[in-house]
Amino acid sequence: MKTSKYLAAVFLIVATFFAVADSHATERKVNWKAEDCKKVSDASAFFLFISGQLLERYDELDKKGEKRKSKESFELAVAFSELARNYAKNFEVYCKLTPGLH
Repeated sequence: MKTSKYLAAVFLIVATFFAVADSHATERKVNWKAEDCKKVSDASAFFLFISGQLLERYDELDKKGEKRKSKESFELAVAFSELARNYAKNFEVYCKLTPGLH
């Protein structure tokens, strides 16, 4: 039951990010080089992957009853999720092309 609640919380964090990112799109030009934008995008994906791995670890530890370690894993998962969100936001601001501006 607790696992579902924590997974739902992380899902809501990530889902909220995507909703906010799309709703704040405004017309702008690309400010960064394509290779720099790729690095930012890749970093965001990497941090999100790590967050998912930590959530899996959290679930394993929680099932074993290792509450302190599972809490630490969950907190790290949230931190990496926030890093992913921040990198994705930077990508949106500096790299995302708005339709009609190409």
